[in-house]
Amino acid sequence: MKKLLLITITFLLTAGSVRAEYPLGVSLGMVKVPEPEKLAQIKAAGIDHVEVVFNYFWRNAPENECYTRAYRVKALLEEAGLKVWSCHLPFSRQLDISVPDPALREQNVALMERMIRLASIFGPQRLVLHPSSEPIADEEREIRLQNSANSIGRLALSAKEIGAVLCIENLPRTCLGRDSGELMRLIADYPEVMVCFDSNHLLKEEHAHFFEAVGNRIGTIHASDYDRKDERHWLPGEGVIDWPDFLRCLQASGYKGVFMHEVRAGVNATPENVVKAYKEVILGKMKK
Repeated sequence: MKKLLLITITFLLTAGSVRAEYPLGVSLGMVKVPEPEKLAQIKAAGIDHVEVVFNYFWRNAPENECYTRAYRVKALLEEAGLKVWSCHLPFSRQLDISVPDPALREQNVALMERMIRLASIFGPQRLVLHPSSEPIADEEREIRLQNSANSIGRLALSAKEIGAVLCIENLPRTCLGRDSGELMRLIADYPEVMVCFDSNHLLKEEHAHFFEAVGNRIGTIHASDYDRKDERHWLPGEGVIDWPDFLRCLQASGYKGVFMHEVRAGVNATPENVVKAYKEVILGKMKK
């Protein structure tokens, strides 16, 4: 009888864990400019966590304005009652930590180190980093993988200095890290470095296989939907991803972080619709 009761309890706990809810988050890329009204909408929708996108401080402003902008955003987030889970380090076609030219690579990695110091004012638990830009020719791929891995090791030390975990994002098309094999190779020598799993960047591999290959190295996620032809950053449910299965795999990986959405495409990309999609599409709590 006791054995039967134990089996029943175990089954119920396991079944319940499939529908366990994560804290919700959204990338500030959704709002473009983090104005008070837009941040208030995020909070009012029932979202407590955000990812701060550093292109707002770097790409669209002189570097000597980075800190003033960052402190301004920090104050706005605190006023809105929003917590920073992660910071997305800047990215562009030119800002690439894998480039063959040593001088340019040093320049790019040094800039990333400065951006990591800047991130310290937000107190993030995770830092998201692109392992390369694109296009990358096949004949350059091997040296670029080595360059990127070396740069990641250096930046992992900077992340550790501010108490954050560096997470390398899987990327689409010809970028480095376009499948689990490449991504795990990039972080193989650094057990403290983890993965940012972007659900709409996976073009060469099934989601379930990626989860299986990466295992417990997932440190954060970027959730959005797509058509498997290219990245789209749609709301969950607008594309082809099997979200209940995605959730089961995420749970099985042991992930304990924020369910971070990186949705920025389409007229439906609002905080309210992110929450609705999470409840109805991902958790399966259909509105009655």
